[in-house]
Amino acid sequence: MISYSHSDRQLCYQIHERLVQDGFSVWIDRDNMYGTTMVAMAEAIENSEFVLICMSDTYKQSVYCQSEAHYAFERRCHLIPLIMKPCYKPDG
Repeated sequence: MISYSHSDRQLCYQIHERLVQDGFSVWIDRDNMYGTTMVAMAEAIENSEFVLICMSDTYKQSVYCQSEAHYAFERRCHLIPLIMKPCYKPDG
């Protein structure tokens, strides 16, 4: 699963496309949304072994993104942090 802020969607779509080309099955909310947003995100996390956390200022400020990251952590998914902007310094 790729967890990202929609302001970073172009880069995240490129990452998704490359992973799919390399043979990985990757959930992203662009194509696979059914039902309410929170239910769809929870189901995606529950069915994922790895979650890419696409970190940026807008990701950190998003309640949805925070919820996804927290739930993935609680479910003991393997979290893979990716920095979306060259000068971004994660904190908090």
